[in-house]
Amino acid sequence: MLEEVLRRLDDAYTVRLSEEMIGIPSVTGEEEALALYINDKLESYGMEAGLEYVEPGRPNVYGVLQGSKPGKRLNYNAHTDTVPAGDDWVTDPFKAVIKDGRMYGRGACDMKTGIACSLNMLRAIADSGAQFRGELSFSGVIDQEATDKGAWRMMEDPWWRSLDGVVLTYSYCGDETKPIPLGLTGKVLYDVKVKGKAAHGFRPHLGVNAVEDAARIIANLDKLKLKDHPKFGKGTVCTLKTEGGYKVYSVVVPESARFEVNRLLVSGESIEYALSDMRRLVDSLGLRSEVEVGVKPPKYEPYIASRDEPLMRTLHEVYKEVMSREPLYEYAYGITNANIFQGECGIESVHIGPQRGDPHSPNEYVKLEWLPPVSEMYARVAMSYLA
Repeated sequence: MLEEVLRRLDDAYTVRLSEEMIGIPSVTGEEEALALYINDKLESYGMEAGLEYVEPGRPNVYGVLQGSKPGKRLNYNAHTDTVPAGDDWVTDPFKAVIKDGRMYGRGACDMKTGIACSLNMLRAIADSGAQFRGELSFSGVIDQEATDKGAWRMMEDPWWRSLDGVVLTYSYCGDETKPIPLGLTGKVLYDVKVKGKAAHGFRPHLGVNAVEDAARIIANLDKLKLKDHPKFGKGTVCTLKTEGGYKVYSVVVPESARFEVNRLLVSGESIEYALSDMRRLVDSLGLRSEVEVGVKPPKYEPYIASRDEPLMRTLHEVYKEVMSREPLYEYAYGITNANIFQGECGIESVHIGPQRGDPHSPNEYVKLEWLPPVSEMYARVAMSYLA
């Protein structure tokens, strides 16, 4: 049965799908055309497929293949959006170019070739008539490159929330370039508002300068108590945005300011811990301004997985079979939909995909030699996990 599935995997089909999807721009906010393309493919495999519009013109896309008997429910997940193309491309970012064993284009590794490998696998299983237990499904969600509205919406549905496992088709290929995560950092985006008191700029002592007090907080961010985790190490802090002062020139002590700070959280640091830590720092500075410390989307709790969980064990054995070596693992600095699926909802999640090159950068590429083994690993994981 597995042999028939593997025989039906078509590497040329994966390349063609990748080329076609790179040719469908799907920058965050403009995912509909790609979702419609994927939906057509899922329907052509005989899957029960459909769209869920999270916002006007922005649908998640789903497909479900039912097994012959009750069993576990396994989902292959990808995000359909990409970051903008940006400048400094040598080639057209929305036209796949193959050169020296690489495919270039926006979304080549993040993550349209991962989608193509999963579609290749789903087509092979459906066409083979292979028997399996439970349910095999696909989800393509919007907005991962922004605030993850698609994955959050998916998890609002109790039916999806009851999945047993998720394979995320991110480009974690299990070698030294990108080991498979055994956990991911969380993230909080501080939204800090500072309220001072206006006065004439020639008599600043009569006012309370909100911009200067905001600057004092920013200058002391190194005094936040970042916990040191034995696997992750410490998280990071980065000021992303500041605003305050006049819009039209005026000699007035600024009465308001605002800034945003990104903080990666390691296991043991919750969002609530991060909030209380920033409030403690503000209180320690003795500022005259009133300071409101809040958070805004996106925010994620960190999580740690285990090598002993069923889906991770399955992936480990499959990787050894296909790649003739054991995968490498890491506790990764980063955010994926697994922070929502596993970190927030407790659904076991694993990452595996083609080796990547320069995601989010000009001249993004994927190594074509990785597409066949990834398609095979997807097929073997599905057939083994749902046996």
